[in-house]
Amino acid sequence: MSNNQKFKIKLVKELLVGDIVLHPVYRPDGLLFVKKYKKLTDSIIKHIRNHFPANFPLLVTKSEEDLHFYIHQYHRLPKDVHQMLYKVFRIHQQYIQIPLSFEHYGIQSHSKNLKVIEDGYFLNDLHSKFLTPMWEVIEQTFDSKRILNRAKHINAKVNHLIRSDKSIQNLFSKIDEYHDALFVHSLNTTCISFMIGLSLELNDDSMVELVMATLFADIGYTEYPKDTFTQHINSGKLNETLMINHVKHSVEIIAQSPFCRRKNIVYGILDHHENFDGTGLPNKKKKEEIHLFGKIIAIAQLYDELTGGYIKENSMLSFEALEEVWKQRGIKLDPIIPRIFIDKANIYKMGEKIQLPSNEMATVIGFKDYINYPLHPIVIKSNGQMYDCTTRL
Repeated sequence: MSNNQKFKIKLVKELLVGDIVLHPVYRPDGLLFVKKYKKLTDSIIKHIRNHFPANFPLLVTKSEEDLHFYIHQYHRLPKDVHQMLYKVFRIHQQYIQIPLSFEHYGIQSHSKNLKVIEDGYFLNDLHSKFLTPMWEVIEQTFDSKRILNRAKHINAKVNHLIRSDKSIQNLFSKIDEYHDALFVHSLNTTCISFMIGLSLELNDDSMVELVMATLFADIGYTEYPKDTFTQHINSGKLNETLMINHVKHSVEIIAQSPFCRRKNIVYGILDHHENFDGTGLPNKKKKEEIHLFGKIIAIAQLYDELTGGYIKENSMLSFEALEEVWKQRGIKLDPIIPRIFIDKANIYKMGEKIQLPSNEMATVIGFKDYINYPLHPIVIKSNGQMYDCTTRL
């Protein structure tokens, strides 16, 4: 069989169950969507079609044997296979709202003109086979040099902790080896919590603790059979017993790491399913009774659940998920934290690009009422046509 038959570019509209994606797929917001080397299911294909246009390309193969060859003989692959991956990467750059680098797609080059990730972002140390563009997401979200410098400094502290704590590496491996959905969700929510923590001006030690609390908030699910976990997240129904017990298991499991026994980390995990209005689990805490980390993790998890299709196999576009987070202020979520994050971030700010319901990209040129509706800008499309996002109100 020729390499053109083993490895081929497929458009989203052509994807079939059983296709294996040979590179990661990132959502338009820059966070991870599909882990590389993932075999596609009906559900995953549905999510991809929701987020990307029909002509969005992916490099795929059909067989596990060809996947094994691709992974272990990468440097011996014919030139046309490398060219196909490069072509896919270039097209993806046009759809993702952050500057993706070659390394994120496994493209290797010695060209001096290519961007090189020196140390990756904090989670790269945990799993060398996987790269996420977390620094690019953070860099794109904030334009303050002070915040970005703080982020780099905190990143160095997290890297040092990870390198020196084998128990934390083991905890991460436990998530990675359990289920792809939990792995992706843990990575994405950690990145989101990190950005929220920066917005709230948490000190360096608290930021490191917040990273660990978010990363391992749902590790308790690993105590259950994978089928039970899959049924739980796909059902969309509240299983109070499972929710309460997985939080308990999470706290027990992280105790394997002396660092993760810290009070802030434990209470952050215990409280991340509590609701601001007192209707949450496991203790019906409300308002200021809920630990700050629990409030932050709840925001991060809700956004990623809505956007990534983590719950009920339904997924929203980024702007839809942000609006749902906004609506839940004072109900499920803290009413102040989302506002602080939005005001400090480059989310829907003058000159920034956003994704429209049609999957088109447009540039923010103004607001009718930023104070009350910061997520409803007026934008201009590439063809010069105006679009008023307040029509979604």
